[in-house]
Amino acid sequence: MTTNPTSCVSPAQSGLNKLVLGAAAALALLGTAPAMASVVNFESLSPDGIYVDGDTLGESGYTLQAIDNHGGTSGVVGLLVNGMDPTSCWLGGCPTNNTSHSYLGLNDGGVTIKKDDGGKFSLRRLDFGFVAPFGGLPNFSYGQLLLTGTFANGGTLGYALDFPGLDNNGNPLFDTATLPAGFGYAELTSLTIRACLFDGIGGCTVAADNSDPSIYQAQFAIDNLALAEVPEPASLALIGLGMGALLARRRKSAPSSNNA
Repeated sequence: MTTNPTSCVSPAQSGLNKLVLGAAAALALLGTAPAMASVVNFESLSPDGIYVDGDTLGESGYTLQAIDNHGGTSGVVGLLVNGMDPTSCWLGGCPTNNTSHSYLGLNDGGVTIKKDDGGKFSLRRLDFGFVAPFGGLPNFSYGQLLLTGTFANGGTLGYALDFPGLDNNGNPLFDTATLPAGFGYAELTSLTIRACLFDGIGGCTVAADNSDPSIYQAQFAIDNLALAEVPEPASLALIGLGMGALLARRRKSAPSSNNA
């Protein structure tokens, strides 16, 4: 009579296989998900800070640098305000539904965001609004918030958000935007934020020179930037080495079996 050998896996080997699969799954998840997230909400910073081209402010491991898009001729291009203080926004056209600290980009200015350690990050969500040169402007004159992300290889990725609407008094409002996966999960080394104004012929631009009547009117407010850190490959490798050592120890301590 011919007998067919039956494959048999010991309980120790079965447990080891499960551990290997679990470790592989964990590494796969670590490779696709950020290690941690930070929220830049400006609450740790003193309000009424004034910023000109090149000035910086920092919070939660990130540095924001003010940008003058008119070659250093714009004067103040950034302002930190307290939404609880009705006198802090002397422009008169600030968003009215934010009761915390927020950053205003003024006079066609912008801001660039980088991690303090030079690492990669993603912008998942933020609160934003328009800062009008004065209150009561109609929605169509506002424009968009422009996001430009830079990759490690120097390439860029852009995304535009239409500014929210108005309150009953004609003042702009804050709104929350969750970025789509194509932009929100992009691994960036820096992020630049600025505003543009609708030009009435289908475009959204920033005034090029002093002859343009809309100069210094592309302005924005931002708050609660949810920034997700992207783990470096070296960190994942260390985690993998730790799991490998655990597997080797488990294999060495597993009892041998002679049963078929």
